[in-house]
Amino acid sequence: MVEANLKIITELKIVLEEVSSNKEVKALFINSKESFSRERKLTIQRLVGIIINMPKRSLSIELKDFFDILNDSKPATKGAFSLQRSKLLPVFFQVWNAFLVDSFYRHYGDKTKRWKGFILLAVDGSTANLINKKDVVDFYGTWDNQHFKTPMARIMQAYDVLNDITVLSDIYPIKISEKAIINNRVDNLFSDSLTLFDRGFPSYELMYLMINSERPKHFVIRCKADFNTEVKQFKRSRNNNKTIELKATSHAIAGLLKKGFIVTNQTSIKVRIVKIKLPSGEIEILLTNLYNEQLYTIDDLNYLYGMRWGIETSYGMQKNQLQLEQFSGHRVICIQQDFHASVFVANLQSLINKQCEDYLQRTNIKRKYNHKINRNVSWGALKNNIVKLFFNNEPLDLLLNLQHVFERYTEPIRPGRQYLRTAKVKFRRGKYRTLTNYKRAI
Repeated sequence: MVEANLKIITELKIVLEEVSSNKEVKALFINSKESFSRERKLTIQRLVGIIINMPKRSLSIELKDFFDILNDSKPATKGAFSLQRSKLLPVFFQVWNAFLVDSFYRHYGDKTKRWKGFILLAVDGSTANLINKKDVVDFYGTWDNQHFKTPMARIMQAYDVLNDITVLSDIYPIKISEKAIINNRVDNLFSDSLTLFDRGFPSYELMYLMINSERPKHFVIRCKADFNTEVKQFKRSRNNNKTIELKATSHAIAGLLKKGFIVTNQTSIKVRIVKIKLPSGEIEILLTNLYNEQLYTIDDLNYLYGMRWGIETSYGMQKNQLQLEQFSGHRVICIQQDFHASVFVANLQSLINKQCEDYLQRTNIKRKYNHKINRNVSWGALKNNIVKLFFNNEPLDLLLNLQHVFERYTEPIRPGRQYLRTAKVKFRRGKYRTLTNYKRAI
């Protein structure tokens, strides 16, 4: 897999070089024609290198370390960095990550993990706490209750749970709902994907858009027991598996009309509904357009929905280990740059993890429990080395060295562990507080 990763890194370097040197390409990612027009210490390439190096400490220290890596004894100042970064549009990191995702599926080919031919995506939203600055509040808004107004943003991601790759990701004002976001992004889901949604997403509009895409997309959605009349009746019945017709609601008719779809209250979609009793005794109800009951059994659907938990652990890793909410600047553009850069770095770390799979398969045979890479330690190893991947001419040796470091630090996977999901209130006055029992690695 190191050969595939080397090709991916090479292609990403070419993209970065094109953005830096090709005037027409550069114009797509800068805020004015005059930006980066003269030779300066902080070129586009160096600016990108600093941002993807996860600058979570004092900027002066981060800049000194970065320029030490480049063997430059005169680092740029904080003021110069803040001025230059405002000229680079955050969409660059979003596009760069899209290149990484495309390169991954192209170069890994048959080695990509699938479920019955599907890329298994989980879609979910989260939130990010922001700094209380006027321009940030004006752009992202606040989450209000009777006591506080907390600056906060909405995050939405689509995550490949089998390959540990975030394929879609963006940050929005908090008042935009998760349903509205995904309804506008259905066309961005892969045509060969099977997408998993939790109880916050079911709607006639979403299912209609998935089923009636130019290339229909498959889904498994958990819904609440009182989602609609049909679901209520099904829950009370003795059936565990049934295919039903759902009619459009007035809300769905209005929403679809805005997207150019004309439906009436007689327009129906075919949906398979499944009832599963969980170990806790709770009844889980799933909606899907996997209609073939022999090919996609109830046990299959139960397994699929359980796989959705991967996106929850992905968010936990981003927020705690990558310190997603520790932004390196206090402006909207800095928040957006840091957010998209962190997704890019998370995907890059996953690629290097894949180089260790053969080693883990060999060593797990001798162990009581299967082991996995200790991701927190691997973040620490990636710090500063990520810069070298894109600034050194020969990244192969560095990829192999990182692989050996990753393989040295593993942790056991203990099967059967379950934890109750408890709500946690963050300590608002602190600058940083981790929510789990590990030490910071970056």
